[in-house]
Amino acid sequence: MNKNELINYWRKNLTLPNDLTKDEILNFWTVGDKPYTVRVENVKKYSEIFKLRTLIETGTYYGEMVQVMINQFDKIISVELDEKLFNAAAAKFSDSPHVTIVHGDSGKVLPKILENISVPCLFWLDGHYIPGTNDTARGDLDTPIMQELDYILTHPIKEHVILIDDARCFIGPNPVLNDYPTIQELENYINNKRPDLFFEVKDDIIRIHKHELFID
Repeated sequence: MNKNELINYWRKNLTLPNDLTKDEILNFWTVGDKPYTVRVENVKKYSEIFKLRTLIETGTYYGEMVQVMINQFDKIISVELDEKLFNAAAAKFSDSPHVTIVHGDSGKVLPKILENISVPCLFWLDGHYIPGTNDTARGDLDTPIMQELDYILTHPIKEHVILIDDARCFIGPNPVLNDYPTIQELENYINNKRPDLFFEVKDDIIRIHKHELFID
């Protein structure tokens, strides 16, 4: 399949053919990426519509999302596994008392963070390992998404809103990454765990929130 055929296949099926090569998958991930402004616009839109004042992010990276949202939220917590990136972000936001950068694997440190959360939050889950780069770290898994979701969905607060970045990477085990579930597996998990929640994939972002607060 060429690039356009792969993109159209993904948009129609939210999965990819099983026989793709490593190069074909990496190429699809590259051409299927979205402008960063789309990420920012969605985080801002969901925070405003759901009236959420706390942002919890996994995968700080260079701190772009924290920087853009620094005046959008009253409290921001961002988790970064890579020590160098963590140190840089911690220094960058050291003068912002409402921003906390946490060092660690989000699949392990999120429960401790949630212990101190008593209000609905917007979760931006972007702690995915990116192959072939020197500035992202890998924890025990390529993505801790299932652990993250389990912690959030079993939290006493039931009005959290979850946005998961890079939906196109969730195609199941493949020649590049082994630990990513498929979109269908994620949706089935959500439906079984919290059938009251709405699940949607749009603009390469997975959106999970209450049915009655559906956003067009």
